[in-house]
Amino acid sequence: MFSFLTAPQFANNRALLAAISCAAVCGIVFGLSMPLISLRLEHMTGSGLVVGLNGAALALSTLAIAPLVPRLMALAPARILLIGVLIAAAALFALFPLMPAVTPWFILRFAVGCFITVVFVISETWINQIVTPQRRAFMLGVYGTALAGGFGIGGLMFAAFSTAGDLPFYLASGVFLLGIGPVALLNSPQAVAPAREDASMDAIIDAAKSAPAAILAGLAFGAIETLTFSMLPVYADRISLDPVSIGMMVLAVAMGVLVFQIPLGWIADRTGRRVTLLAIAAIATLGPVLIGLAGTSLGLLIPILFIQSGVASGLYTVGLSLLGERFTGGRIAAANAAFIFAYGLGSLLSPPAAGVAMDGFGPSGLLVVLAITAGAYLLFLALTHRKAARRS
Repeated sequence: MFSFLTAPQFANNRALLAAISCAAVCGIVFGLSMPLISLRLEHMTGSGLVVGLNGAALALSTLAIAPLVPRLMALAPARILLIGVLIAAAALFALFPLMPAVTPWFILRFAVGCFITVVFVISETWINQIVTPQRRAFMLGVYGTALAGGFGIGGLMFAAFSTAGDLPFYLASGVFLLGIGPVALLNSPQAVAPAREDASMDAIIDAAKSAPAAILAGLAFGAIETLTFSMLPVYADRISLDPVSIGMMVLAVAMGVLVFQIPLGWIADRTGRRVTLLAIAAIATLGPVLIGLAGTSLGLLIPILFIQSGVASGLYTVGLSLLGERFTGGRIAAANAAFIFAYGLGSLLSPPAAGVAMDGFGPSGLLVVLAITAGAYLLFLALTHRKAARRS
């Protein structure tokens, strides 16, 4: 135990633990705060529009801050940045119950989203820089599993406390502060800062152009994840499923995300990340079709959603590993910023598209948007894979 904390040969493992701890912390806060803030706003305003717009503030914060993170990393050590943003996020969460009004909550949600985005970009860059190529996707799968597991823990914490009280907000603050420990105390190499020329907006755009398969994986996953968690309960309600069945469907989705990411990372490291992404995109395209065919049969919906959501979650972690395969050192920061930006864009644009489709075509409109999103990415991968094969 003590040798792990001090021995030089475990330095990279300590860095991995610190970065993965950041994911777990953010997952816990997400799982606790997302339903908490939404329900409190619902009670405060009675407006679904206000609740939806407040959720959009989180996605907008990702778009606003992600391109700036490489520049921040060039200005200050990554470890100091992580500690600073975790402290700032903790302080902001403590302000929610002190300012129970709509406008301050929009500002706080946006600001907290900015800080969390900084954590994601730095921690994912950190992992990609220090893992060996042979286990890159596997370790990013561990990272994704920690994030998903944290989300589940946060959901359990939300269920355990009344939404009317202020204690959950202070618990979220405490979770952020706990995340500082591994980052500050574990002696390990920190994330390599990008050179000044690699921290510019041009560098981020160039990274996106150089690795479109990876960046578009982030876009597709942002859309699919957001639609699954935010719109699937609406779909289930419109096909006349009861609340217990809807809860079981959501649980199946969450468990799929938790279970599949490490095995998919292991497969990607051995068969190739691009080939694995092709298989993931194919299953993600077929899944919505099978969901529609399952109708209201819970016995069919549960395993389909478990597999569909779990496999689709690999778009994020395998896509990230493809970035690490394409870029090295400080240049990964710009690529990761582009990836997170694409994720935020997918998260922002997909719910309105699905809402319009469901209003126009009924509940199946959600499935159409999910299938088109995954199918478009699958088509892009297939075409680029064929072109690469011809050139070789």
